[in-house]
Amino acid sequence: MSNLPFPFPHTRLDVFRVALQMAAKAKELAGRVPRGYRTFADQLIRAAGSTVLLIGEGANRFSTGQKRQRYSEARGECGEVAAAAELLATLKLVPAKEAQEVLQLAGRVGAMLTRLLQRFA
Repeated sequence: MSNLPFPFPHTRLDVFRVALQMAAKAKELAGRVPRGYRTFADQLIRAAGSTVLLIGEGANRFSTGQKRQRYSEARGECGEVAAAAELLATLKLVPAKEAQEVLQLAGRVGAMLTRLLQRFA
C-alpha cells in the first residue's frame, strides 16, 4: 500500500496487514451500533486502531525489550477488540455474522502477536 522511498519495517509484517483488515472490519461493525450504545462502538474502534499503531511502533523499535513491550500492548488491545465484538453480538446490537468476522481477524492477529512475543522473549 505504501510507496515510500524508505519502507518502514512494519510494512513487511503480515500481522500489520491483518490488523489493518481487522480495524477496517471493526469500523464497519461499529457503524452498525445503534444510538445509546456508541461508547461500545468507540471503544472497539479505539482498540482496533491502537492494535495497528502499536504493531507499527514495535516494528520500528530497535531493542528487543521495546519491541516486546509494544507487541504485548498490541496483543492486549487486540483482546479488547475481540471482547467488544463479542459483547456487541451478545447484546444483539450488531449482526452476529459481522461480529464473527471481526473475532476471526482478531484471533489471527492475536496468534501472530503471540508468535512475535515468543520470538522476542
